[in-house]
Amino acid sequence: MPNALGNAVLTRIFPWVMAALLLAPGGATVLAQQRNDLQRLKAGTVFRDCSYCPEMVAVPPGKLSIDPPEGEIGQADSVQTPHSVEISRALGVGRYEVTRAQFARFAQESGHAASGGCYAWNGGRYEQDAAKDWRKPGFAQTDRDPVVCVNWGDAKAYAEWLSKKTGRRYRLLTEAEWEYAARAGNKTLWPWGGNARDACRYANVADAAAQREVPGTASWTFHACNDRHAYTAPAGSYRPNAFGLYDMSGNAWEWTEDCLQDDYPAPPPEKSSTPADGRITPADGRGTPAGACRGQRVLRGGSWVDSPLFLRYDFRFRIGEDDRDFYIGFRVARPE
Repeated sequence: MPNALGNAVLTRIFPWVMAALLLAPGGATVLAQQRNDLQRLKAGTVFRDCSYCPEMVAVPPGKLSIDPPEGEIGQADSVQTPHSVEISRALGVGRYEVTRAQFARFAQESGHAASGGCYAWNGGRYEQDAAKDWRKPGFAQTDRDPVVCVNWGDAKAYAEWLSKKTGRRYRLLTEAEWEYAARAGNKTLWPWGGNARDACRYANVADAAAQREVPGTASWTFHACNDRHAYTAPAGSYRPNAFGLYDMSGNAWEWTEDCLQDDYPAPPPEKSSTPADGRITPADGRGTPAGACRGQRVLRGGSWVDSPLFLRYDFRFRIGEDDRDFYIGFRVARPE
């Protein structure tokens, strides 16, 4: 588990992209009609393909270059080396993480059983608990909280069900898409810049509320702030990023399509003539080949239990795709 284990960015996005994303403070959200073509939607448009579907945001194409500075905290194997990626087409990204209510409808209609227990904190260590699942993760949640205790297969099954229901293709985000969408042009290591005391305005993290209410957390590392939620928080409780996406950092770790390759990523194209060979996630949304995963996938974004190390935009966490944990959820993408 991240908190139990222990963790300047150069970003270029075309100026017209950021200009297109300026939304009037307090302005009403306009939901696009059900069959709108993603590639024709204005950047920043919020749309939904059905009344019970996740709200999606049209994220524009662009190029992201990342060059973590030497000497920053968290310079470990799970932090990326310099790389770049280009998202060549607009992408629909879940405005929020998939909620309990949304997953409950899927489970009821499809008969999908996300059973088998869930790893949770017992007040002294993390352990598999057969009595816990996404309905009972070990703490109280609202229907608006992100669903947790779901594994990679559960998340994929939800996306496939949504695809069949709507006639549109839904899937998980690739790593490259996730980081591009999460940063939304941000040049810092965290959404709040370099001051961890500001984290609680932007994300649900390990904080004073968790320190006070979660038992047995003396060994945890906390942010010196109070985000008002000891466990998960209802979707949209904190500031959105420049793309209008919520909880890309904190609240729940998010499954991605990809597996963590030991030599990821390849050198940036401008520094090497060698093709990325899949180590940099291609712009068309293909993740790393399934055979390379060896049963493991990558989580991104950190969660409500995590210290600053794990909330970095460039932190990558590898875990078994069958694992269900009370800090892991997901969001969906719609590439077309």
